[in-house]
This record gives sequence, C-alpha cells and structure tokens, in this order.
Amino acid sequence: MGCELPDYQSKNGQIFAVSKNGTEVPVGIKGVNWFGMETGLAIPFGLWENMDNGTSVYEIAAFLARNKFNSIRLPVCIKNILNNTPPEKTLINVNTNRAINITSYMAALETIVEALGYRHITVMISLHTLDTKKSGGAWYSDELDVTEDQFLEAVDILTKNLCSSKYWNIIGLDLKNEPYQCSWGGKAPDWQEGSTKIGNRMLEGCPNWLAFVEGIGSGGTVTVGSRTAPYYDWWGAGLEDAGANPTKLTVSNKLVWAPHYYNTGVYPAWYLYASTGTVGASGAFSSYVELDDEELRSNVETTMDIMFGYLLGVDTNSAMVMGEFAGLYAKDAHPKLTTKRTTDYTIEVMLKAGYAGGYMWSLNPESAYQYNPADTYGTFTEGLLEDDWLTPNKVFLEGMAALNDVKDLKMFPCFPQEVSSSSSSG
Repeated sequence: MGCELPDYQSKNGQIFAVSKNGTEVPVGIKGVNWFGMETGLAIPFGLWENMDNGTSVYEIAAFLARNKFNSIRLPVCIKNILNNTPPEKTLINVNTNRAINITSYMAALETIVEALGYRHITVMISLHTLDTKKSGGAWYSDELDVTEDQFLEAVDILTKNLCSSKYWNIIGLDLKNEPYQCSWGGKAPDWQEGSTKIGNRMLEGCPNWLAFVEGIGSGGTVTVGSRTAPYYDWWGAGLEDAGANPTKLTVSNKLVWAPHYYNTGVYPAWYLYASTGTVGASGAFSSYVELDDEELRSNVETTMDIMFGYLLGVDTNSAMVMGEFAGLYAKDAHPKLTTKRTTDYTIEVMLKAGYAGGYMWSLNPESAYQYNPADTYGTFTEGLLEDDWLTPNKVFLEGMAALNDVKDLKMFPCFPQEVSSSSSSG
C-alpha cells in the first residue's frame, strides 16, 4: 500500500488534507527549515555522517517526529533546478543515506522527499534563491541572469516530476523567498502580480498543492506604547497591501499567507527595546534598554499585526503559516533575554490569533545571526541541532515545544491506495 496524493487545501484559516473520497483532515504545522539545497553544494547540510559529526535523513526524520515536528520547509535554487545540478558528493555519506540518489538535483530532491514521507514528514519547497550565491529580491533578475520564463520553467519541472502519489507528502511551494525588491501592486517587479502568475502556473501543473505567499520588504509607521515611528518590514513580512489587493489564484482554497518575522539576532529593531542609543555603521546600537515582558509582548503583537496579522480579519478563508521565524535563541546575550523572548512572544501571538502553524529557522547549526546583544555586531550561530548535527539544542527545542499547542497539530495523514507496478500520478 502507498499513500494517495491528497488535495491540500487552505480554508477557514486552516490547512486540510482532502482525500479522493472526500475525507477532510485538518492539520496544524510545527515545522523546521532545513537549508543547503539552495546553495552551490545542492544538498541539505548535515548528511555527511562520520565518526565525529553529521547525520542521516532517517535520523533527522526520526528526531523531528519524536518532537512532534510534522513538516520541513526545504529551500531550493532556481538555477540548480534548471541545470539539474548534482549534489556535492563529499557532503553526503552514501552508506548511511542509501535512499538518497545524488546523480542529479531532481533525483536528490525526489529521494529526500520520499525518505521523509516514511515518517509522515511533509515538505514545503521554497523557491528560495535564483542563483547559488545570491538570492535575488524578485522572481527574475537581469543581474543574476534569470528571466521570468526561466523561473516558470523551474516551477514546471517541479510539478512535472513531483506531483504524484510517490511524493504525497509535498504540500506545496513557497512561491519566492523574501521578494524584498518588489512592490505590492505598484511598479515592477510587482509581487501581487508575480505571486498570482507563479501560483497559477503551479496549479496548472499540480492542482493538489498549496501556494505559500510571502510579503515584500516595505514598511510604514507604527505606534507602540507612547512612541510613534517608522518601521521596516522583516524581509518577507510586508503584506500591508495584500488585504486590499490579494494574490488571485484560479483555484479556490489554495492560498496560504506565509510571512517572516524575526528577532533581534537578525536586526535589533527599535520597537523591541524601551530605548536605544545611536546606530553605528554596523547597525548595532551604542546602548539599549530592554522592555519588560508585557510591553515586549505587546510590541511583537502590534508589529506582527500591522505587517501581516491583520489579514486574518480580512481574508477569513486563507490559512496563515509563518514561513520563517525564531533565529538566535539559547545563546541570547541580553541580560533580560530580549532575543529569546521575542521568539516566545511570536509563538504566543501565532497561537492566540489562530495561525495554522509555522516553520522555525532553523534545523541547521550553521544558521548565522549578526547582533548579540543589540550593541554587539558579529557572527553568532545556532540551530535546533548542536554543531555535531546529532545533539538536540535542549533550550531551543523546549522553546519550540510551545508550538505543540497549534490547533490540530498531528502527523499528516496517509490516505492508503494500492500501488500499481507502473508508477502513476496521484
């Protein structure tokens, strides 16, 4: 027996897996980001298992399932898809990862997805980077030599190869990671137009999948407490104009809002502090005063709402899933742990407002952050796994346990079907 490819739907603010016979199962998401495939190495990091460190796809899947994680956001690179770039062989132990085929990019992607499916871990593929060295702030770029047609061709390659019951655990695509150079409904590149075009192209090739849509990188003015000042979106957070002018998909119940929201490890935003000194060349503050719990919680909620959270009251159908959040956590050097608390309150807001879950950044211990604390610029790394890729980061893991309260959190269902000898589409 295998699993049929469900019709994944986004409606009533939740994600549903819908079987061919009409069975509907709501599923909340407790997810992680696992990066590496979007780089020139063309493979998720950590799979080099040796005597000292590294792991296998089976170990990662088992670790996630044990801790109630049910989904992985897997960043990929458009040029790697178009060129079918084989993974860097030295970064995988093929003996302990026998299920993974590294002859080509698509073969690696297919076999990683299949291996995760055995543990009922779903995959949301993030169209993350245009080029292995530069992400690109839109879905096309003259500088990076990627046209809109090439981007859409990469979408076609994914739907053609992956939209089948063999890969029943792919729930959809994040249509472009952090399109920060775009407008929303304004001058080109316009991400309202781009997300509509890419989402509909995906649905032509795979009507079963969901379209995860991020925001841009704009900003506005916000009032927190007695202070009113300009703010800038976290890249991917800017959905301020999406309520009045949403992504328009040809198939209903397919849109998932997937914004990003970070903490002070990425940038010490002024609204996450009671007061700050002058800003240096690096972006670090000369001094800072931390907020108490109540004020910080309130400021996180206010800024999440103004950037994207308000959509839950405007578009009452589409689910809201955080595509990236968290970051630095256990290593927070603030005396009152402002970085860690910001992530804790992000999850509190998600739960209170009824988000359908989120993907924490990230599983990888190489995840790097620049500010720790707000007056210190440098490189600080932390992930859900410690540097050996085997030991869980206990404090971070315990913090993410708050996501266990996401509504309808469970492993995604396998709707059984007979597997014919000639492999077929779902």
